[in-house]
Amino acid sequence: MIDELGPAPAALLVSAVRDRRGMRLVVAGDVDVISAWQFREYLAGALDTTPASLTVDLGGVTFLDSTGLSALVYAHQRARHEGVPLVVADPQPQVRRLLDVTGLLTVLTEEG
Repeated sequence: MIDELGPAPAALLVSAVRDRRGMRLVVAGDVDVISAWQFREYLAGALDTTPASLTVDLGGVTFLDSTGLSALVYAHQRARHEGVPLVVADPQPQVRRLLDVTGLLTVLTEEG
């Protein structure tokens, strides 16, 4: 369960908001080799609740590396397998560029 994961690493803040449309994970800070495992666990925990949809709000993410991308790809694949729509929202310019360069922007965001 997502509530049982405990606090995220100091450089990463994650909060979950659930409503009738699904769940929104609001992420802030750095998603890097130190925090990506916890980020992945939060994504998995959110999917464990079988939400109607999952939005990963990256508006507060200041840095995302390949391990963070890997966590997003994992969540996308799992969500797709489970029939849960997953979208990444509000990536900051540096994160948006990384998503664009890797070809994930059109896969993970509504805007593409």
